[in-house]
Amino acid sequence: MEIQREIRNYIESNGIKFNYVAERSGIPIKTFYRIVNGSKKLSLEEFEKICFKGLSVDPSFFLNKSSQNMRKRA
Repeated sequence: MEIQREIRNYIESNGIKFNYVAERSGIPIKTFYRIVNGSKKLSLEEFEKICFKGLSVDPSFFLNKSSQNMRKRA
């Protein structure tokens, strides 16, 4: 769930439309919304599509942020 939250925050803070990312990623919009809202688990394939195709961001960007946030809570 943490990575999905990071993806959602990234999209919102950069003023990107969810529809745009979903379309570029090749993920159906309903599925995409379920992913970023945390009601669907994010598969590795979906994660890669969102990062590489949808956002043009290296996946490690979100993985590093997620692990930093987890350490802060501990």
